[in-house]
Amino acid sequence: MKQSNNPLKYRYHVFRGKLVQPFFWALCFLSPVLDIFRVDMVQQHLVFLGKPLPFTFEHLKWLPIGFYGAVILIGIISFIWGRLFCGWACPHNTLTEWTRPLRAMVGLAPKPRWMKLILRERPSFRFLFMALSPLMAIGLTFALSLLLSFYIVAPQWVIQQYASGHPHIALIFGHGLFVLIGLFLLFVGNDFCRTCCPYGLAQSISAYHEDSPWRPLEIQFHGNKTEKTESCKTCTACQTVCPVDIDPRDTGALKVGQFDGCFNCGECIDACKYIHSFKSQAGLLSFKNPGFKEKKPKNQTTRPVP
Repeated sequence: MKQSNNPLKYRYHVFRGKLVQPFFWALCFLSPVLDIFRVDMVQQHLVFLGKPLPFTFEHLKWLPIGFYGAVILIGIISFIWGRLFCGWACPHNTLTEWTRPLRAMVGLAPKPRWMKLILRERPSFRFLFMALSPLMAIGLTFALSLLLSFYIVAPQWVIQQYASGHPHIALIFGHGLFVLIGLFLLFVGNDFCRTCCPYGLAQSISAYHEDSPWRPLEIQFHGNKTEKTESCKTCTACQTVCPVDIDPRDTGALKVGQFDGCFNCGECIDACKYIHSFKSQAGLLSFKNPGFKEKKPKNQTTRPVP
């Protein structure tokens, strides 16, 4: 059997793709359903690990403490490991990766192999895909808006409202607004991460500031311009698998500022290893551990010889 040379099918980061991302996605969207944490505005109490707690200062104080604690934790992770949270745990980025075929159906993302084969045999299916994509996207975003609304109202109450045929106007307005926002995020994809995400902007400005003595985790290219031409030739596998379309061989683009930013997901490293494995060679990309930058030696001025 011929081995596939498609780097998209060869994933070293099985732990990230199969366990970490689904875990954080489920933690974000299923916590209220499983009564892990939610705020029941109808019954006026908190629910934590299945236990109802009254709206008192003793319990409500943990809401801002938990929120700012999570923000500080993510900030520490960003300072040390860069935008690792974006590539490994961010629910939006995870859903962006999972829903790439929906954007491909309307030409907003590269088409996967199975879609190309279908369109090759049935070119008329292009119109079917263009009709199915928004319909599936609306159903998905509405389902997610339901799950998010369970954070502030009990799931049973929401289901009863829709089952009655006359849901509360606040539910209709809230879910409609979330659907619109969800459709925007879904079809914009990782362009939101590069240009609009407040966390991404703050991290890019702070952690990758040129004058900062600290260097977070980043991708490094083991080569020079000559090796990039001779070893890589026309290969763009590393850039193809990058969720934000960065060429990791151009290290200056990884931390350029607000409109770029490497996620440190490692997909480019895996793709490079796979391509070079056909030539029994090591990949040209790897992680560079975080640490303090090497201080440049000061220019020593020499006195002119008389």
